[in-house]
Amino acid sequence: MKGLMVILITGVMAVGAAGCAAASAYKFSCDKGICNVETSGPATLDLEQEFGETLEVVETGENRTTMAAGSARKTLKMGETGQLGPMKVTVQNIKGEQAFFTVQ
Repeated sequence: MKGLMVILITGVMAVGAAGCAAASAYKFSCDKGICNVETSGPATLDLEQEFGETLEVVETGENRTTMAAGSARKTLKMGETGQLGPMKVTVQNIKGEQAFFTVQ
């Protein structure tokens, strides 16, 4: 029985460690040509259906986020708006590695 407990605990610890390594997460919703996005860590957003382009969040931190779409790459601070290919991105808020922005 003790052997089984050790395996279970080790298994849970391994899952927890793997979860920390994959810290990237995102969610977005689009309505009438405007997408509200929240990311945590680097992310690749498939916005092909809405804008014909993929948006990559390269890095977020120190009150700025760096994004790329096609050959365009921009670093935006909280409150700034920038053009990335066919998309206009406005950063509403940044909290650590979390970025909240709209795409239109």
